Amino acid sequence: MSHPPMQRGETAAEVEVVPGQRDGAGPEGGPIRFELVARSPEVQGLIEAHLRERCGVDTQAVRDCFIWNGLQSEVDPGGELDVEDVFLYRAGEVFGTQAARTPTAVDRALLCLWVHHSSVRAWNHTYRVDLLMKCMLRFRGIVRRHWSLDGDEAPEVELALRLCELVRSEIELEDCLKTGSQLRYSEALDMVIGSCTGLLHDAEEDEGPVGRYVRGEVAVRREYHLMLRRLHRALVAQSAGKEKDRLEVRKELRVLVNTWPFSSVELSKMNAHRQALERLREAHADRRKQWMRIDEGRIVYLFPFGVNGIDYETVRVRLKRAFEEGAGPVRPSAAIDHFTYHADIWEPRLERAKRFDGLELILPKVRLVVDGDTVEELNAALRFSPMGVHSLRLERSVEDLYPSGLHAAMFRAAREHGTVEVSCEGTDRTWDRLARFARDLILRQLPEALAPRKGEPEGPVGIHRGRSHVLVRVLRASERGREFEPPSGDEDRPLVQDGNRLLELVGSSVLLHSAPDAKESLWDWIRLADDHSRKIWNQRNEGDLLISTENTTVIAALDAPNFISGDLEAIAEFTVCLGGMMAAWNHQLDAYRAGVSEIIAGYSRPGADRAAQVEAMKAKRMQMLEFEGETRQVIALLHSPGLLRSPSNTAELRRLLAVKGVDEQLASFSERLNEVMADQSEATLQRWEVDRQQRVRDSLTAAVSALSVCAAISIWQAAGFWTPAGWGAATVVVAAWAAVYVSARWVSYQGGPWSTVRFLAGLPVRGLVRARTAFARARMRRIARP
Repeated sequence: MSHPPMQRGETAAEVEVVPGQRDGAGPEGGPIRFELVARSPEVQGLIEAHLRERCGVDTQAVRDCFIWNGLQSEVDPGGELDVEDVFLYRAGEVFGTQAARTPTAVDRALLCLWVHHSSVRAWNHTYRVDLLMKCMLRFRGIVRRHWSLDGDEAPEVELALRLCELVRSEIELEDCLKTGSQLRYSEALDMVIGSCTGLLHDAEEDEGPVGRYVRGEVAVRREYHLMLRRLHRALVAQSAGKEKDRLEVRKELRVLVNTWPFSSVELSKMNAHRQALERLREAHADRRKQWMRIDEGRIVYLFPFGVNGIDYETVRVRLKRAFEEGAGPVRPSAAIDHFTYHADIWEPRLERAKRFDGLELILPKVRLVVDGDTVEELNAALRFSPMGVHSLRLERSVEDLYPSGLHAAMFRAAREHGTVEVSCEGTDRTWDRLARFARDLILRQLPEALAPRKGEPEGPVGIHRGRSHVLVRVLRASERGREFEPPSGDEDRPLVQDGNRLLELVGSSVLLHSAPDAKESLWDWIRLADDHSRKIWNQRNEGDLLISTENTTVIAALDAPNFISGDLEAIAEFTVCLGGMMAAWNHQLDAYRAGVSEIIAGYSRPGADRAAQVEAMKAKRMQMLEFEGETRQVIALLHSPGLLRSPSNTAELRRLLAVKGVDEQLASFSERLNEVMADQSEATLQRWEVDRQQRVRDSLTAAVSALSVCAAISIWQAAGFWTPAGWGAATVVVAAWAAVYVSARWVSYQGGPWSTVRFLAGLPVRGLVRARTAFARARMRRIARP
């Protein structure tokens, strides 16, 4: 079915609503008229004003349901936990409350259109698209239950809800694109176009304002996705070397922009596809351009983390005990005391507490199902070192990867990309992302394994994650005429000899960029022309290349034996895993500052046990002194020549520490540590305690002085000086002054009148406790006598 393009004045529809009087509604008034025009800049403001003023709907609360960054900082300021359950519960409460304030079908349809607008707005700015889709499902379920939408009594509301469902289908389409599966993306794109066509057909039967609005909105969406499908097919054809499907992109896009009111986001996406297609055509036009293919390589997904609250030996004992008991959904298959694969590169004479070599828990195989017949299998392990550098490590070998496939594989560890089915042997549970599997394992199962048992010292155990990282090692690469080129007999394709030639091939741009936490498409690799990476050349041989970005490392030592590039991989992995250690260190500083503030606040609280607060401050200071010594030793060790056996490996480590920004992070941490150690909170607290003790001494001095004056009065009275009544009055004045002064100093010592009353009221109980303790000690001494 063909639908003409929407012009600005053609889909204008007037809404006439007479709201009823009810609790929470706005003031009564006449009919409200405004134009409900799809894609009009003013229409959302008019919808919001109608819902807020005439229906009493809190539109800001509804919009805030799609903004959860503030909720994260409110519920979990550290950002370690997932606030999904809390968020969905709060969103459900808001949706239920606001849905009850819309009595008429038009009001309800406008509320759905407002939710549609809020979800589209959130989609353009959020990374948590999974949470966005769950929130939209929660809204649909709640309003259907509140409004009893079981039949066709409210066609306007059904159309508006289906428009919201269309947004969710578009989000799923983008998610399919991120998986790297062209099959899944093509099928999802066809489904979205079909949904647009069906919704347009049903909206034509509704001549009301909502039906006209939906027709205008969906017609633009359908044309947009039809253009995306043509661009995608053209990209696939160009990659395969087919010239049949030619598309005059610039001309057609110019016609579409002048005809259809596309949003800036939609235009940017079409422009991105256009740029990708034109760059691909330029590459094909140059016959000297060849395609890159990774014939053999390894990819490692690293999730570093740090542990606070217990030392390495306790970690090792508790994890081995948990391994022997077989607890937890993901059960390790083996526990190894020394995990380092390239063990000989580390200096063996280091102290045990300074070694990067420790316990490794071998986990069952982790499988990723990308589409129905594509399965990737990863080797998984949890590694713990005495140095405090811990990580979850997942790796696999890769073969015959062209740029688009490599690009998708590098994005597997990102938490926002591509819903794939993740499973682990030995458990029936599945996860929808690799990052979710890592989060559950590190933040849920691992704390249970490290929890103290009965009879062990209690104490909080904190686990803090660093940034996920992808490490790619290219072992063998070849030049190809085009992507997806089928094998042709026994033709021998030229191998890539060094990093310089590798970066000249079509599609090598994917190696020069990180896999960031951003919404990327399958074809973005062809558009990544600007090089923001930091390259290290000639690590061992001339032409060796190491590419470092924010969260990606690529090693291409193509003319060197595998053990040389393996050494580079081990050093790069060690550098990456320092991020988890740094996260734990910084949290330790934050916890110390928070603890000091709490102690000072507790010391100033009336009735507090101030001596205990002083002792707690001394204990915290001692812990911080030990922490300072440990961290400074590790920082010195990282830059010392004694960490690695080979001087060349030591030089490589120093270059990586500088290039990856670890030196900058260590310098920042050292500055924070110096600030904490220079803090005078402990001295201030001790000065307050000295002042408080001085009040006791002053009261005792005043009491002794009063007794001395009274004794002198008695002597003068006995000697016959002055009258007895006068000396009696003087004695009363001195005694009263002494009592008032001593009481005031004692009350100030206790922290106030009420705290003094509580102290006096508790004296009998404390006396009984002390007497009981003294009696028990005396009895034990008698029993202990021979």
